[in-house]
Amino acid sequence: MRGIFVFVFAVFVVGVCLGPVSRADTIILKDGRKIEGVITDEGKDYYNVKIKIGMMKVNKDMVSEIKKISAEENLVNLGNQYIASNNFDAAIEQYKKALQVNADFQPAKDALAKAEKIKGEVEAKKKKELELKEKEAGEKKDKVKNGFGLTIEPSGGNMIVSGVVSGGNAEAVGLKPKDEIIQINDMAMQGKSPDVITDYLAKSENTTFAFLLQRECELTRKKIDYQKHSFVGVGIFLDAAGKDLLINSVIAGEPADLAGLKSKDKVISIDGKSVSGMSVDDAAALISGAESSKLKIVVQRSVELERK
Repeated sequence: MRGIFVFVFAVFVVGVCLGPVSRADTIILKDGRKIEGVITDEGKDYYNVKIKIGMMKVNKDMVSEIKKISAEENLVNLGNQYIASNNFDAAIEQYKKALQVNADFQPAKDALAKAEKIKGEVEAKKKKELELKEKEAGEKKDKVKNGFGLTIEPSGGNMIVSGVVSGGNAEAVGLKPKDEIIQINDMAMQGKSPDVITDYLAKSENTTFAFLLQRECELTRKKIDYQKHSFVGVGIFLDAAGKDLLINSVIAGEPADLAGLKSKDKVISIDGKSVSGMSVDDAAALISGAESSKLKIVVQRSVELERK
């Protein structure tokens, strides 16, 4: 029986930590432990005690003394439990309830003043820490923006270039807003937060970084006259490199050139179709089509950016 009680008592202690009961009697056990609850009724050899998580039975032969406390004392005790877990709002609520019961109850007044003071100090400390963190984050973003000439942000689970500074390093190597960043050096962007990436770019001992970028372009097919030949396309020529297709050259002034595509860009897909393992002729057939029709092409490019 004693073993059962010890188990129930342990459950009760957890219950007290989770929240208050409406009123408490203090049941002092012969082994020195205390139970805070409400004695609802008693039998010949037991008490029924209401606790937060339900009812428990306490054998009378295990009880040394029962102390009943006032409602305001109970509320202050409950508030003190919340203070111990740093739940200041809940503690303040209990102290105010105690003063509603007894407006002159000095322990409640003292506890309320102390809790409000501690809460204010904690909130002021958190605010200061947050401001410092935001300041540091802003400084790192500025370092990346000024050092590389770009800004980054998450978009749809990916990391993209959100802005390119005119005259900066990023613009010089052809980066554009909405370019997706796949990898920086050996660090894949998947699952990385903007803060982690910004911290890496701002704090790394490296000054030169290899960016792997992906760009999706929507181009308009047009009739192109080139070296005595006429064809409908977007102005690129392809080469095979193993299972990959690379842009061999770009005709100046044509749609691909105006979209910023360059020689050595790796083609990933054409109109949603992967080109891995596709022949140059089959890819060229996808690129050609009706004049003025739209073409979506996705390419990847590796560039080196130096942080100033």
